[in-house]
Amino acid sequence: MPPIVQIAGVQNLAEAQMLLNEGADYLGFPLHLNFHQPDLSDSEAAAIIKQLNCGPKSVLITYLSQVQPIVELCRFLGVASVQLHGAIELRPIQELRQRLPEIKIIKSLIVQPNNLTQLTKLVQRYYPYVDAFLTDTFDPTTGACGATGKTHDWQISREIVDFSPRPVILAGGLNPYNVCEAILTVQPAGVDAHTGLEDSSGYKDPRLVRLFIQRARQAFATIETSPELPVELPIDGVLDLHTFAPREVKDLVPEYLEACRSKGILTVRIIHGKGSGTLRETVHAVLRKLPYVAEFRLADETGGSWGATIVNLFPTSLKNI
Repeated sequence: MPPIVQIAGVQNLAEAQMLLNEGADYLGFPLHLNFHQPDLSDSEAAAIIKQLNCGPKSVLITYLSQVQPIVELCRFLGVASVQLHGAIELRPIQELRQRLPEIKIIKSLIVQPNNLTQLTKLVQRYYPYVDAFLTDTFDPTTGACGATGKTHDWQISREIVDFSPRPVILAGGLNPYNVCEAILTVQPAGVDAHTGLEDSSGYKDPRLVRLFIQRARQAFATIETSPELPVELPIDGVLDLHTFAPREVKDLVPEYLEACRSKGILTVRIIHGKGSGTLRETVHAVLRKLPYVAEFRLADETGGSWGATIVNLFPTSLKNI
């Protein structure tokens, strides 16, 4: 499927219209939740979907786990997709597939530290009966499994993307300032944002929504148009990793540093972004293994707000120090 941008947590008619006007592919309506109060009642959500005629672009996000209530709510709302965000057994999903063949089913996978094996088992179990998966963040302080405002280890989501026979949507703490790094790291089929696009009053900020969608589209385009193409880099002491796929980093960083040394450039800035820190840790792990790296440190505020590491190199006259 083409890359999608989903925005969850619609709060009123005007906000839903704004999200559609800004280019959101799907609107998420969280209802019947475990950890948060819904922003809308079932009737209010149904009225918005009907008035905007956006059923094909609407997603019910729910913790319901019994078949009949899910079927009734999907039909009442007039949605085209349902995101099963809570714990649900395989048999109800199989029955939903039979009773709602026209509805797309998305199964959430909640990422916690060191639970990749558990999640891949869930993928193996559920994929014949769902249309997509969505990875989201667990918050141990509240027990919430979504709308936490927190990112997770994107490398786990990347592993799920590579493993899953179904498309994977990335959620969890995404905002306009980390979505580019998130997409380039995980390479998902779509992204979902909620609290990261809200202002201090709790409503979606049109400026943040616009910027989020724009940057998400740019990152998806980068992956789609040139994921495998060689890039001619200027050897000027600045390496911006945002234009490269994550799998290229381990080879790219040493090659670039060697090229800088050969030109006498001994201080290099590697731009990796802030985000969840996954890309930064990958870069630092590579740097620790290189004998010609004298030292490295995170850039201070003068290094830019995008997140960068400053690397000092030994000159080529000093071998394997």
